[in-house]
Amino acid sequence: MSSTVRRPSAQVIALLVVGMLVCGCSNSLWTKWQDMQCVANCGPLDDPTTRKTFEQPVWQTATMFVGETFCLIAFSLINSRFNLFARPVKAGVSLPTDDVVVEGKKETKKMRFGDAMLFWLPAVCDILGTTFMSIGLLFIPVSVYQMLRGALVLWVGLFSVLFLHRRLTRAQWVALGVIMLGVGIVGAASLIQDKNPATQPEAEGAEKDVSPLVGVGLVLLAQVFTASQFVIEERIMEHHSVEPLLAAGYEGICGLLTTLSGLFLIYRFYGSTAAGRGGYFDAPEGWHQIIEHKSVWSSSIVIAISIALFNFCGLAVTRSVSATSRSTIDSCRTLLIWVVSLALEWESFVFLQVIGFVLLVYGTFVHNGILAFPHWTGLREIELPGVEADDVPDSDYDDERNTTSPGGIATPPFTPSPVQRRTAETQPLLKTARE
Repeated sequence: MSSTVRRPSAQVIALLVVGMLVCGCSNSLWTKWQDMQCVANCGPLDDPTTRKTFEQPVWQTATMFVGETFCLIAFSLINSRFNLFARPVKAGVSLPTDDVVVEGKKETKKMRFGDAMLFWLPAVCDILGTTFMSIGLLFIPVSVYQMLRGALVLWVGLFSVLFLHRRLTRAQWVALGVIMLGVGIVGAASLIQDKNPATQPEAEGAEKDVSPLVGVGLVLLAQVFTASQFVIEERIMEHHSVEPLLAAGYEGICGLLTTLSGLFLIYRFYGSTAAGRGGYFDAPEGWHQIIEHKSVWSSSIVIAISIALFNFCGLAVTRSVSATSRSTIDSCRTLLIWVVSLALEWESFVFLQVIGFVLLVYGTFVHNGILAFPHWTGLREIELPGVEADDVPDSDYDDERNTTSPGGIATPPFTPSPVQRRTAETQPLLKTARE
């Protein structure tokens, strides 16, 4: 049995992008709010200098993977409700050993439960990337952290070329450069603002003793792991037919088991010692802080739900567009976080940041084919993101073969953007070199 899976419409992709941005932004804000919750010496008569806030990054990582695991539960409920995979089998007729699903002209195997272990590798990359970024953030200002995260775009673009054998157009490379320029300007503006002692308190403890270069190196290293995660996920989805909701659930199980196992080992050899007791790796202490404080466990539930939706939308974008497009869209979360910070008066307005954000958004839209560079730049050619030339014959714009995925995403025929239509009419489609 075979079926044809087409790209979602532009409206569905736009909805996925918006969901990815909103959920990613809310997750960051809720996590920051959770870090501010008092868990010890919180009374009005207690010495304010002895107040202890919730500082359990490992348990927060576990919460993230719990949220991804929710995707597996949701997939099971949706699949059971609509019975989309049910097929009658006649007596004496055996099913084939491998179901093959045709995506365009490329055949992909239907993922089975044993193949779910493939998601262990991107889950490990996710753990390493998050951990290195969290540690690096201890040694550098948040503004520098936000700027360095922009390196993710180039890493994913480079890995897509090297390992996915994809060829980016000149316009796409220039768009990536515009995005990097925008992120750099935003980071520079934040650095100017952070020089004000009122907005950036003086670092204490380890921040004074460790060079900021260590933090910069860790954050840059984290982008390598995060980019690897995106590209590995796309590679898996190229060779296996798997719904984004199911993929997020598999990755959540792999990541949760790995995180809890690592937390147990670290607690056994370090967290239970005098040096580690009460710290980041004191697993029992962190657990008691969660269950004994309503603000902590309730925010953990909200974070888990937002993570579930964010990863589902992210994996759906990876499948529908590409890993590079997902990373550029993910970079726009900084825009929403900055706007919310201004609304909450957490920081002051800096006009230089506006320029940076305009470049960031413009570069993202050009890279994804929503906008195009002016004619005088000579960069009008646009490759349909994530679509091979052989997959888009002249009649495919009117293809009536529609499918609905068990993950709940309707997949009508791909509708190109106005810019893509104009480009396709005036220039031959540039062929994407992929295996």
